[in-house]
Amino acid sequence: MVMSGLSFQGLITWISEDTVEICLGPPVADQTFVEVKKFTHWVRSDNPNWLTDYCYGFGVLSLIIRPELISIEQISGILANVFTESTCTAHDESDLSIEIPVCYDPSFGLDLQSVSDLIDLAVEDLIDAHCSRDYRVLATGFIPGFAYLGETDQRIHLPRRDIPRTRVPAGSVAIAENQTVIYPRETPGGWHIIGRMPGSIVSLSGQSIDAKLSIGMSVRFKSISIDEFSQIEETNAPH
Repeated sequence: MVMSGLSFQGLITWISEDTVEICLGPPVADQTFVEVKKFTHWVRSDNPNWLTDYCYGFGVLSLIIRPELISIEQISGILANVFTESTCTAHDESDLSIEIPVCYDPSFGLDLQSVSDLIDLAVEDLIDAHCSRDYRVLATGFIPGFAYLGETDQRIHLPRRDIPRTRVPAGSVAIAENQTVIYPRETPGGWHIIGRMPGSIVSLSGQSIDAKLSIGMSVRFKSISIDEFSQIEETNAPH
C-alpha cells in the first residue's frame, strides 16, 4: 500500500508488516537533509511509543513501527505536521563540514592508474576531480563507520571492480558509480582504491565505536604527500 499526497510531497510505502519507507527527495538535496534533521529532532523530543527504530539513506527514511498502535493514515498525518511545522534551530553533527587528508601515492592508490586508463583522464586530473567538491554523507552501513559520500564528478564515474578484493586496507579511499567511500577497517571490497587517509575514520572506546562521519555531514578531501601522510600517522600513533 502506498500513501501519497502528503504536504511534504513524500511517499509512504509498506515494505513489511512492521516497516514503512518514506521517500523524502533527492539524496543530495539540502532540503532532504533538512527533513531528516526535523524528523530526528521530533523523535528525540516526542519519543513516540509506536516507533521502534528508524534509519535514513539515499533519500529514503525507514521506520520500524508497532502496527498495533498506529495506522499508516495516522503516520501520514503525523509526518505531514513534523515536516511542515517542525523547526530545528540547534546545530548538530549534520551541520558539520570536515576536511580529510588523502595520500594518492601509487603505493596507496592501488587502482589509481587503472582508473585513469579506464576513464581516459590523467592521474593528476583524476585527483583534482576527487578533491574538487564537497560531498554529503548520503548513508552509512556495510560495517560501522562506513559512509557513502556523493556525488562525485561525472568524469570519474565508473562501475565497481569486476572482481572484488578479499582484503582492502583500512583507511583506503575509493570510488565507484557516483560515490566515494573510506574503508574504516580492513575488509573485502569492490570499489576502486585511489588513495588512503592517515589515521582512522573511526575510534574505539571500550565497547563503543565512534564514527567521524554521520548522515548529512559535508566532507572535502585534501591531497597530501606521502611524507605528510607519514608525519600525520606518527603524530596520531599511540604512545
